[in-house]
Amino acid sequence: MTGFGAADAQWETWSCQVEIRSVNQRFLDIRCRLPLGFQTMEPEIKKQIKAICTRGKIDCSIRLEKDAGEEKLQLNPERAKSYNELLKEFETLSGRKVSVDARDLSSINIIEENKSGDPPEECEKVILKSLAKALEGLQEMKVREGQAMQNDIQERLSSCGNIVNEIEKFSREEPGRYRERLQERLSLLNDCIKLNPERLEQEIALLADRLDISEEVVRFRTHLEHMDDILAQREVGKKAEFLMQELNREVNTIASKSNHAGISQASVEIKSELEKVREQLQNIE
Repeated sequence: MTGFGAADAQWETWSCQVEIRSVNQRFLDIRCRLPLGFQTMEPEIKKQIKAICTRGKIDCSIRLEKDAGEEKLQLNPERAKSYNELLKEFETLSGRKVSVDARDLSSINIIEENKSGDPPEECEKVILKSLAKALEGLQEMKVREGQAMQNDIQERLSSCGNIVNEIEKFSREEPGRYRERLQERLSLLNDCIKLNPERLEQEIALLADRLDISEEVVRFRTHLEHMDDILAQREVGKKAEFLMQELNREVNTIASKSNHAGISQASVEIKSELEKVREQLQNIE
């Protein structure tokens, strides 16, 4: 499922920014970009991400930055001491006093910015704090998307149920339509041919039995009820995939039993809706 979460946290002069992005994917794939020196935290970070993500491609980016206002100037003690000794030696040899101004100090590189290089270990707590907040934002977005997807799936399954009702109606009409067609064809035959009424009723009864889809309709509706129960659970998984296969199986059987154009068209509509449901189920965690 798609989602995004971001958070900031502060510790003394250090700030941490965490961004987590999730896109649809069948399996779980987590990629982390961590600050230099904090790669050992990757297992713990992935563990926390796995606690709320079971599938999808997850990109986690973590940055640590030091406040720019803390980068003050300072003397380089070693270089300053060396230059001071050289000046004293020069004064002794030359016999005159040497004056030094700020421009001279900068040119001889004894003044430098006070950048404290690597972040301290305490920043690990800042990273985990920011990560927790970012994961909360990611989870909230995924919940909203999941609810929208669930609503869409339920609407499509409800549509399938309505279409099955139409199919059932067409199925009841089919034996009568067959009787009419058969009688029309018999009337075109020679008047000398006389049909046994009992034999006609037997043929119609046999056809009605062959065209009967009541069992398939009952199973289809039962599978729809089970799908509603599964969608209400936390994990959809393989149960939903199995029921989708069974729903398609029943529709194929219904379509194969009938020559009714309305039933054939309705079966195609159901299969189209079921395919969209199947695609949505692949994205739900």
